[in-house]
Amino acid sequence: MSNIYGGRGLEIVSGEGALVRDSSGKTHIDFLCGSGSALFGHCHPVLTEAAIKAARFPWTISPGLVSEARDGFRKALASLLPAEQEGKAFLCNSGTEAIEAALKLAIALRPGRKKIIALRRAFHGRTLGSLALTFNPQYRRAWAENLIPVTHVATADVPSVVDKDTAAVFVEPIQGEGGVHVMDSAQGKAITEACRNAGAILAVDEIQSGWGRCGSLLASSQTGLEPDIIALAKGLAGGLPVGAVVWKGALGDFPAKGHGSTYGGNPMVSSVGLAAWGLLRSENYPERALKNGAFFASLLDALRKKSPLIREIRHMGLLFGVEISAKADPIVKELQERGVLALSAGPQVVRFLPPFTAKEEHFSLVAETFGKVLEAHETAE
Repeated sequence: MSNIYGGRGLEIVSGEGALVRDSSGKTHIDFLCGSGSALFGHCHPVLTEAAIKAARFPWTISPGLVSEARDGFRKALASLLPAEQEGKAFLCNSGTEAIEAALKLAIALRPGRKKIIALRRAFHGRTLGSLALTFNPQYRRAWAENLIPVTHVATADVPSVVDKDTAAVFVEPIQGEGGVHVMDSAQGKAITEACRNAGAILAVDEIQSGWGRCGSLLASSQTGLEPDIIALAKGLAGGLPVGAVVWKGALGDFPAKGHGSTYGGNPMVSSVGLAAWGLLRSENYPERALKNGAFFASLLDALRKKSPLIREIRHMGLLFGVEISAKADPIVKELQERGVLALSAGPQVVRFLPPFTAKEEHFSLVAETFGKVLEAHETAE
């Protein structure tokens, strides 16, 4: 098996909510959550029941056949756009697939335009199209000669480079992989206005920030962005493989036979996705994300006042990045050894992606453990 992801030396055998247990019986607080995919926590009873029920029926059918679950899920996704914009939705299997579809759609909707713009620090995936939009040279280097041309600019410079030759601008409201940088709402509004004036497509990557994680269904609404196309994935179906592209129907559609997906929108995943959509509203998860995010931020801020290693805390809802004056990977490793799963977001940012179902005691213990790890690191230095 390819070792492209490396290894954490941990075998997870069970889990519930924000907790997982490894093969030795040790319990961990999971603020890694499958890189954010387990947005509803592990084995959520409502999502589990939806999966069990759906498993008793055909798991996958041809995209050309009618599926009540698929149609319902697509309708829910389309409702993320204002009703007057008559949103359309295409279902696939992952975030990078959603970006590939969004890129193809944007190019098709603006034929003849050659320029595609993305942001510095952007991460949009690692297939060839999405990799062209991704900024980090470490991801791009081996395939650089095969990538379509993309202009990468600083967020503040986007309005000045959007012109009549621009087909699309791709942005993340919050750059997760790039260090958890939250877009300023004034900059988001300026980018939106520049795209409108030039007739360029504004494509927003909400793969990590969307579906309620950041305190609203879409983080775009908090960052001044008014997207024409939205890419979603990760937590849409509680961690099952799913991606989606939602766009303004008036803009048009894919060319005939111009795109497709064998498994995208299969009834099983769509059923769980619909159940997740129901939970967002019935459990007020976006509002809870704001409340719990503010609580965790207060704990981290108290820690910042005591630890000289913490430079800055950046977050929105339940998407956190803590920039430190040390390498992040050893800190992440030490957190795991002490029973907390997290991940890095660049060389000096520790990222926390708590699920909706995390409790106050989980946030408190993670902050306490993080403090001990930082203190131990200071002493070792």
